[in-house]
Amino acid sequence: MLQAPEPASAADATDMVYGGTHTPSAVMSSYDQNVNNIRDLYTAIGISRADIQRATGNLEYHRSSEGLYSWGMKPVFGASSGEGSYTVKTSGGTRTFYYRPQRLWGNSGSYSAYVGRSSSTGLWFGIMRSCGNLITFTIPPRPACPPGQVGTYPNCSTPPKNPTSTCSALDIKKNGDTYQFTGSGIVTDGATISKYIFQVYRDNTLVKTIESSSSVATYTEKTPGSYSVKLTIKTSLGDRTSAGCTKGFTIAPPAKCPQNPALLKTDPNCQPCPGDSTIWINDTKCNAEIIQTKTAQNTSQNNTDATTIAAKATDQIVYKINVTNKGLKATEYTIKEDLADVLQYASLENTGGGTLTDDNSSDGIATKTLLTWPKVTLKPGETQTRIFSVKLASTIAAKGAGTGNPNSYDCVMTNTFGNTVNINVDCPVQKKVESVVAQLPHTGPNENIAFAAIIFAVVAFFYARSRQLKKEVRLIRRDFSTGTI
Repeated sequence: MLQAPEPASAADATDMVYGGTHTPSAVMSSYDQNVNNIRDLYTAIGISRADIQRATGNLEYHRSSEGLYSWGMKPVFGASSGEGSYTVKTSGGTRTFYYRPQRLWGNSGSYSAYVGRSSSTGLWFGIMRSCGNLITFTIPPRPACPPGQVGTYPNCSTPPKNPTSTCSALDIKKNGDTYQFTGSGIVTDGATISKYIFQVYRDNTLVKTIESSSSVATYTEKTPGSYSVKLTIKTSLGDRTSAGCTKGFTIAPPAKCPQNPALLKTDPNCQPCPGDSTIWINDTKCNAEIIQTKTAQNTSQNNTDATTIAAKATDQIVYKINVTNKGLKATEYTIKEDLADVLQYASLENTGGGTLTDDNSSDGIATKTLLTWPKVTLKPGETQTRIFSVKLASTIAAKGAGTGNPNSYDCVMTNTFGNTVNINVDCPVQKKVESVVAQLPHTGPNENIAFAAIIFAVVAFFYARSRQLKKEVRLIRRDFSTGTI
């Protein structure tokens, strides 16, 4: 693009760089030498050396009619024309620069400038080659005083020192049985902190003092009670504490077992009774109570209650046994059914899941008459039911009752499981006679001798009486024959 030659202009008192900055090296040299304090100005408005270095690689042409502001060393048009001042701080004091709308210079043709942007604020800027003056689209805000200084830039000053020290806060964090104390203090204008003192009170009695050069201290405690911690900070101005530097915490007594206060809640033995959560598991009231019941039906005679009719040969008897835990605690239980008397007249037809095992009775004779089921766990209120059946023999045995056990082969199948179930058996006639005879009274040797003596006396009496009657009849006949009578 063809560009009209820049108008020649003589050096002016308002120029920032006398003679201009026609080359990039001239721009950087004037910046580095801080010619007319331009580096101080650039620094104040946020333009760094790197920003200027990049701008020297971007040459553009502009006109005064583009709405730009041009900066210079002297005022020219006055405030009424929109001209303003911008004062910056320098190593020797302050320096004031002046900016004005560039249009006030009139249309003097185009000019060249190195153009860039501030990497910190984004401010667009240019450096005119002919005079080294700064051009911008906007006026940057005034700088603020550095931290720790007061006033309005550039008239910033450090206020007189007034050292202070305070204890500002205390924080307590709990981790298990360990407590972490963190103190906070504020010191200004040269005041210093030398030590943190943590005093621990339990129920208003001092139990521990911790001195530390650090603001953090740890404390381990298990004893139940109400605790307070007071922080005192030793400073160059004296000891400091405050209401915010006193905090408290409470250690509650270990929780007791709800069912047994003699135990801690964490004790493995602290367990409720399964059937009543208000009772301790090892309380005497927390136990199992097993109730056994039994019924029998004669399925061969219309499912009649087997205890109300006589069982006949080949009849099927179905037994139903129930085991109920009416206690408050679960228990292991083995269901056993003694069928010794039943199996004298019947055989086991259906075990109902049980196993017929030996009944090692006191007589030392092992017989398979004990029906046993696997061990079960009965919970409180739970009922377990077992059903099995027997079938009477096709011929009812006429075997006599045992002398050692009169209940054996007595025409009754007796079985006890909680309650006793007696089932009469329709036995042969000879067994019925045996039953009647068995009901006669039993006598001992003395009674037998007395009974024999009585019989002998009766026989002797009638024998003597018979002889006497015979003699009397003979005498009567003689007297009758002789005519005496």
